[in-house]
Amino acid sequence: MILGALLLTLVATSCHDDADPMVAYAFDDNQSWAEAKSSYAGKFRVFWKAMNQNYTLWDYEKECGLDWDEVYDKYLPKFEALDEPGTVVSDSVLKALMTEMVAPLHDGHMSVTFTNHQTKNNVRVSPGNKRFEERDDYKVAQGFSPDLRAYYMNNQLRHYQTYDCTVVGLLRRVALEKGLGLDWARTRLKELQNLSGLTDGELKEMVGLSGLVDALEKLFKKDVTKAMVNEYNTIVTQYAYLNVPFLEPVNTAFVDYGIRIQYALTTDNIAYLNFSMFGLSTYLIDAYFNDMFPNATAREKEIRDHVQVIWNAWFDSIQKLHKSGKLNGVIIDVRSNPGGMISDARFVFGALMPAGDLQYGWARYKRGVGRYDYTPLMPKMSFTMQDTHEIIDDKPIVVMANGFSVSMAEMTSLSAKVTKNATLIGKRTFGGLCALNDNSNFSDYYAGHIGVSGVTPVYVYLPTECIFDIDEKPLDGIGVTPDIEVDFNEEQFKATGNDSQFDRALEFIRTGK
Repeated sequence: MILGALLLTLVATSCHDDADPMVAYAFDDNQSWAEAKSSYAGKFRVFWKAMNQNYTLWDYEKECGLDWDEVYDKYLPKFEALDEPGTVVSDSVLKALMTEMVAPLHDGHMSVTFTNHQTKNNVRVSPGNKRFEERDDYKVAQGFSPDLRAYYMNNQLRHYQTYDCTVVGLLRRVALEKGLGLDWARTRLKELQNLSGLTDGELKEMVGLSGLVDALEKLFKKDVTKAMVNEYNTIVTQYAYLNVPFLEPVNTAFVDYGIRIQYALTTDNIAYLNFSMFGLSTYLIDAYFNDMFPNATAREKEIRDHVQVIWNAWFDSIQKLHKSGKLNGVIIDVRSNPGGMISDARFVFGALMPAGDLQYGWARYKRGVGRYDYTPLMPKMSFTMQDTHEIIDDKPIVVMANGFSVSMAEMTSLSAKVTKNATLIGKRTFGGLCALNDNSNFSDYYAGHIGVSGVTPVYVYLPTECIFDIDEKPLDGIGVTPDIEVDFNEEQFKATGNDSQFDRALEFIRTGK
């Protein structure tokens, strides 16, 4: 009787169950999502419960003072208030409450999307972005792209090569480059407009060029998205008969996998590599390229070859110079790099290290639906190049990072921290190290995506594993601290092209200080 009374008391006083049975929140299961489709409180409950069983940082959050049960008690009434009859819930109102809801969380990768069933719009928030926006280097780091052209023009570089196959880069050529795309179409249109007695063919060409110029000018004012690229491709097909130079279709895969890459070699033999995201594997591994670009066109293969040429120039210069004893140092620049493929490690920091992979920290996974059901810590390894290559263990290596260096860029930064001849220079990184796999891993790891993007009324982009540094400290929400902190002088960069952080890296390699 006493035991029964205790059980009844527990049932009566518990507003939620910390040990809910496993629910397939990673998939579009009607039973899981029913209430969330038409209720803001329902969305919150799904989010809270799914996070309760899937999130990999609960012990860390507890150390930071977050009580997840208090979050439930505090925010459920606020979301229930949005469900009151007659309440108009705008996207901005929903976003403000969601931002407040996720603000205490530290996972730098995660983002939360609720579908506002009143407006039919998706509302997305991210605790990592909120923290980043509060940093003093936010504006500089967010839109930064390293550029060493000024050093080449001032004869400080012996070699300099760059190539841009991002969608923005590919479309920029069509929009801005002289003698190509839009510029060619405008020039040809003016020529025809100044002619008298046009032939039927010239009249048809003039009308077509007028339509093309108008369509492209309107299109290039829009944000670059896959929908925008598809619209561009429709225009290209419509006006293909005009034979405008470089007016060619662009594969939407470049929205996700296009990169900008730079290689430079200083006059005193310091080899520099920069790339806009970790997507080198797409261009350096045939199987990856064929997967991303099935039935690749000649243009797509040409783009792949351009990327390969620049990476090979960096790698080959290191091999030849080190063998001859002339290499003075290496710089890997991952500033404002948002991360990407873990397989890239072997082509970047791993291309300088011995075969056998490099431990830069520790990792653990969820192993049950209980809030604190985690695996023990396991070594977290970064891929290194297995083929025979020069080992750069006797020359300084500098990794450059900033506040928008995320994920793989941070893992590269941690690799520098555990390598005796490597130094991290710049600003503290973003703080989004925990790694993520796709939804198919859900049943293996009890963690990962919550929902299906664009399908379920709640979607959370959520890492599968928690990553710690070599001292077993979690760095999500904090970032990797540089060995030498250097601010970026934006005014100097705009005025002269000189890069204060790059200059400091050169100084360190040359002087050891």
